[in-house]
Order: sequence, then C-alpha cells, then structure tokens
Amino acid sequence: MTGHALTTLPRLCRAMTGICLLALVSFLVPLSASAAKPALTHLSRSETPQLPHVNRAFRFPSDAHQLFFLQRTLNANTVVYTAHFDKSGNLNPDAPVAVYWRRFQEQGQVMALRWYERAFGFGVRIQSTDNPQTLRLTFNGLKSQQLELRQTAPFKAALFARIEDREYRLIYAYLDVDESGLFPKVTRLRLYTNDPHTGLYVTHTIAVSGGAYTE
Repeated sequence: MTGHALTTLPRLCRAMTGICLLALVSFLVPLSASAAKPALTHLSRSETPQLPHVNRAFRFPSDAHQLFFLQRTLNANTVVYTAHFDKSGNLNPDAPVAVYWRRFQEQGQVMALRWYERAFGFGVRIQSTDNPQTLRLTFNGLKSQQLELRQTAPFKAALFARIEDREYRLIYAYLDVDESGLFPKVTRLRLYTNDPHTGLYVTHTIAVSGGAYTE
C-alpha cells in the first residue's frame, strides 16, 4: 500500500463512520430494541410554539420543496432532502426525493452525495403504496425504519414518522458527535418535529451509547 493510500484511508474511514452513524441514529430505531447498536435512550420530549434553532451559527436551508435536513456538531454542512414533482404537481414516481449537501461551511453551494454516503447512509429507497399520494421511504443506513412521504397538496409534500405511538412531521435532526477518539462517536440525537394535531413543535432528545464505528 502506498504512503498516499495510508494517509487517505483513515480520512475515508472517518467520513464513512460519520455517515453510517448519522443514518443509523437519525430516524429512531425502536427504543425497546436493547440489542441494537448503537443503543438509544429517549431522554425527553418538549413542546414549543416556535421551531428551535440549535446552533444559530449554522444556517437553516430553505430549499424549494424541502422535506427534511440534518445537521451535526462537526460543521455547518447540511444534508437536505427535497421532493420532486411532475408538471401537474404530483410526486415524480421515478425520482420523488432528491438528497444532497448544502456546503454551508463553504459558500452554501449544492454538492452531490459521494457514493458511500448514498449507499450506506443518506440515500433513500422508495416503495409505492395503495394510495398514489403516499410513498414508503427508507434510508439506506437504516432499512428497518419506514417513514411515509405524503403529498399534502399540489407541489407540496411532507415526511412523517411514528414516535412512541404518535405521528409527527419531521423537520430536522441535530447530532452531537464526539471526535475525541480514533473514530467519531454520536452521543446525542435531537429530532425536531411538528405535531399535526396541536401545531406545536416537538423536540425529542435521545441519548446514544455504543455509537462508535466498528468493523
């Protein structure tokens, strides 16, 4: 192995570590599944009339047809999910969701996902349902958790999840990542949602243990 390869490999491993961990904990694997790694413990649930902004040094994306975004303590770069519609305003059956980086650490430009980010973490898979306005969505990094992508009006859609037997519209996730060790480790997940029944914003705070990457 060349010296260049030896230098590049740890960086690649660290990048893939963050991606896999982000995807693994972002969308709430069942909290009762104690054998799962990393282990998640629901710490609190709080309601607010306004959407909390965890780190005001990090910009919120405001892209057209935005469904969800994900930020981390590592830097301001943000993963954005948007809906794609056809000319009639219906979800595009061939490619209903786009996923990409907003490189806010730089100039805020769009950057495509790298192949390993798409394959092992942030990429999505879509399945049809009996309702043409509802699609099942799973993330490549967490195939056991199904979400619902619903068209709510022409050129409008939202992403929903069931959390503790209640349905919420997803808005964004924020991950606390500890970089003090050899590999990054996710220690806490904050998931920001909206309760469609009350109109309030609901923050779910979840502790993550065993979040270090192992091969």
